[in-house]
Amino acid sequence: MRFGLKVNPAGWDDASYWAGIAESAGFDGLWTGDNLRNPRDPAIPVLDGPTVITGWAATTTRIRVGLLIGNLVFRHPTVLAKQALTMDHVSSGRFDFGIGSGLWPTDHAMAGVPLWTARERSERLSEFVAVVSRLLSGDVSDHDGPYYPYSQASMAPGVVQDRLPLIVAANAPRALVVTAAHGDGWTSFPGAADEADFYEASVERVRVLDELLGGREIRRILLAYGKLDPWASVDGFARLVERYRGVGFNELVVYAPKEHEREVFDQVAAKLDTFR
Repeated sequence: MRFGLKVNPAGWDDASYWAGIAESAGFDGLWTGDNLRNPRDPAIPVLDGPTVITGWAATTTRIRVGLLIGNLVFRHPTVLAKQALTMDHVSSGRFDFGIGSGLWPTDHAMAGVPLWTARERSERLSEFVAVVSRLLSGDVSDHDGPYYPYSQASMAPGVVQDRLPLIVAANAPRALVVTAAHGDGWTSFPGAADEADFYEASVERVRVLDELLGGREIRRILLAYGKLDPWASVDGFARLVERYRGVGFNELVVYAPKEHEREVFDQVAAKLDTFR
């Protein structure tokens, strides 16, 4: 099991502090999100995700840095692909790239984009991920798709890694099809679902994804969010790891702890390798 720490920093001091903690504790990945505001409370400060990652990439040495998840509500795929290429270069090939379809109404509202139907969201995700995958592979031929047409794209100087890992956020069946077609990784999270319901749904999603992949292996990342509480106790963290390892996840990404959760976080971080 690999472990990542997700931080939505309120400022650079906060971002830099948690980067140091994650790297020294031996976390495999350091992640941030991609929201223009906190979805629930606009008074909570939120920095721009790709910009934070560029800063992390320039000030860390070992840990992989990643966007979980890049929000297609805000950007054209040519723009986000160029940002991903840049983050890959600044990190010397330590960048992981997640893409999701953008579920929060607040994201749509801030971007001035009408809220998409579930069908349009899945169609957009399919075209967007296919375009980004093609661009990052070096294919810059013109594209005349229904949502994201472009011409005269440039991806010079090209990515640093042989293949920049592309991770797709997917819970719905159509999004799982996109994951199987283009993803090097899959991420899932419970949102507002109860843990028991999410666990049952995860079993089914893994089954469907396995069928779609046809034996191809990809990263399977669980984002501990909502009703999944990794910092209730050290034993609770261990149970979370084993429960979802048994389903088929091979990475766990946890949020940086709140102040009252810090004691458990410190205990887990001190012996992180024992949970692998």
